[in-house]
Amino acid sequence: MFSIAIRYLCGWASAASNKKEEPEWPPHPDRVFMALVAAWAETGADSDEENCLLFLQALHAPKISASLNYELHAASTIFRRDLNAEERAPVPVYVPANGDRREMKSLIKLMPSERKRNKRYFPAVIPESDTVYLIWPGAELPAEHRAALERLCAKVGYLGDTSSLVQMWVEDNPPPPTLVPTDERHYSRRLRVFRTLGELTTDYERDKEAGEYRPRTFKWGYYREPEEEKAPTPSSHFAELLVLRRTAGPTLDITDALWLAKTLRDAAISLWEKHIGPPVPEWLSGHTSEGERSRRENGHLAFVALPNVGHEHADGELKGVALAIPQDVTKDEQTKLLDALFPWDEQTNEARPLELTLGRLGVWRLEQETSSFPRMVTLRKSVWLGPAERWATVTPIVLDRYPKKGESEAEEMVAAACERIALPRPREVVLMPGSLFTAVPPARRFPALPKKFGKTRDQHTHALLIFDQPVRGPVLLGAGRYRGYGLCRPYRSGGDE
Repeated sequence: MFSIAIRYLCGWASAASNKKEEPEWPPHPDRVFMALVAAWAETGADSDEENCLLFLQALHAPKISASLNYELHAASTIFRRDLNAEERAPVPVYVPANGDRREMKSLIKLMPSERKRNKRYFPAVIPESDTVYLIWPGAELPAEHRAALERLCAKVGYLGDTSSLVQMWVEDNPPPPTLVPTDERHYSRRLRVFRTLGELTTDYERDKEAGEYRPRTFKWGYYREPEEEKAPTPSSHFAELLVLRRTAGPTLDITDALWLAKTLRDAAISLWEKHIGPPVPEWLSGHTSEGERSRRENGHLAFVALPNVGHEHADGELKGVALAIPQDVTKDEQTKLLDALFPWDEQTNEARPLELTLGRLGVWRLEQETSSFPRMVTLRKSVWLGPAERWATVTPIVLDRYPKKGESEAEEMVAAACERIALPRPREVVLMPGSLFTAVPPARRFPALPKKFGKTRDQHTHALLIFDQPVRGPVLLGAGRYRGYGLCRPYRSGGDE
């Protein structure tokens, strides 16, 4: 076994995917091979190094060890660390184009200030681990190729953008892979794999003759995460989030979360009865067919408003909503729910948006968020799912009763609330009047949770939860967890998520 190790010296990687405004991570094997070929060609085209490249191109697709958790970085010519921007749209940079020199009429037009400026992107990611390994577990690196490969690796100074500095070396003891080759039916990621030295040389000569970079055909490999037995990550009894994006309608504040959740719940029940038919399932309504409160082990559907919080420019505005699905709700039942919320329009041949009437305020128009990486951060599932060891409240937790013994009893109730949704007991619970996330108002500013007979629960508190190991969300705690209260989000100490 041997591997090629790539360490990102700045802790971040800048390389564009096929969609130039989106980052490439992990680095595709083909990008690494092209860097090795370029290092060979630019330093004398040594014959031993050429034989080593021919040996590499004949190998099967490598396994990859790379951190699959990373932060998106909107990189530009000025390296901006605005990781908390709510709408992390790709940042365009306008740079002077090289142009066709045959059309340049004078030297003045060669000056950058006089050239037409084209829009470019410099996407980047900050992975949890700065080192990546391309691994060939069943292959041996012949002695005659080892020295050549070590020289080639030492010549590679960057991978992707020239600012993405790397150190490369041959590693015989890499860590376990996090991505392994698979077939087209079972893949989760598609990565470019090695082409041949001859193909790369042909492309180079063609582009050199044309005087510009021409489109090329890549060879694709299919990857998935390995199926080795791992200790399962503790997770709540909410299995999934169905995110609905607001596309039109009045502005609502985070303190409207309770009212919006109730409005959406009423609409969901009504639309199920209309399009699917009675009875409304217990996992949706939260009540049995006899009208009693549900006692299901995995709870029932929770309705959660998604606010714009936790970064410098946050304003607490609600950008959408989410449906937290219990673990035992099948895919077929989820599909029925979506069919009820977004019925098919035969005329337009597409699903109709959900129009949620908000009384005198007007109508919210909602569509299902289907992108795996929405531009708006608060609509990304990963923001709410984790896993993480630290979680902090975005909407306050409503305690089950008034804590007569003071803060210690309140902390115990919050810890018990974690166990109630199948999470382990937190190592520490820190209660506080305000949230750790920017743009979240104090707990006292949130409306009281309605109770039977006109009474309300007003024991609201924000909290920080610290677990002994990473846990997976959604994390919804307390008496108002099905109506958008007690919503938590992974929190990194030292700043907002």
